[in-house]
Amino acid sequence: MRTTWLASASVLVLLVAFRLISAAGFLPNFSPLPAIFLCSLIFLKGRTAWILPLLAWLVSDPFVSLIQKSPVLGYHHLAIFTGLATVAGIGVFLRRRPTPLVALGGSLAASLLFYAVSNTFSFATDPIYSKTLEGFVQAQWTGPVGFGPTWLFLRNLALGNFLFTGLFVAVLYPFQLRNRSMVQGSVQHS
Repeated sequence: MRTTWLASASVLVLLVAFRLISAAGFLPNFSPLPAIFLCSLIFLKGRTAWILPLLAWLVSDPFVSLIQKSPVLGYHHLAIFTGLATVAGIGVFLRRRPTPLVALGGSLAASLLFYAVSNTFSFATDPIYSKTLEGFVQAQWTGPVGFGPTWLFLRNLALGNFLFTGLFVAVLYPFQLRNRSMVQGSVQHS
């Protein structure tokens, strides 16, 4: 268990650092945060499964907001929180069958749902979008005037989520297999 915690914490530090680099404009929205939520809830047990992703968000988010010249606490955090809660729900659902393929497929589903939920929330709350079908399409696809299209957010989110889920799986899945075989071995010797 201690080894799993150390491996998870090491990956967490790297992913938080990458989130800050992404916020600075290098590979925008290529964020590891959804993967941290998803994989922690799929592969980790107990409080650790919740503490690691929340800690990653709480530690990195004020810095991300400052780098992006956004309010450290603003309405956009509700959109992010709603999207991350959706990803967490997927992680809890998928933890019954924690295989690498399930996690990678879940990362793509989580990306789509995070995107849809957070962009719909932005459409509903951000005055930059007119509250019409055209405004909804703008929130989901073209983005506000003067910014990049929101479909780039989806592309980068899906690629980043898939890549970081793969990294998390590469680190955590072997520990899970070892722990599972140790439990099965102790049951057979009983």
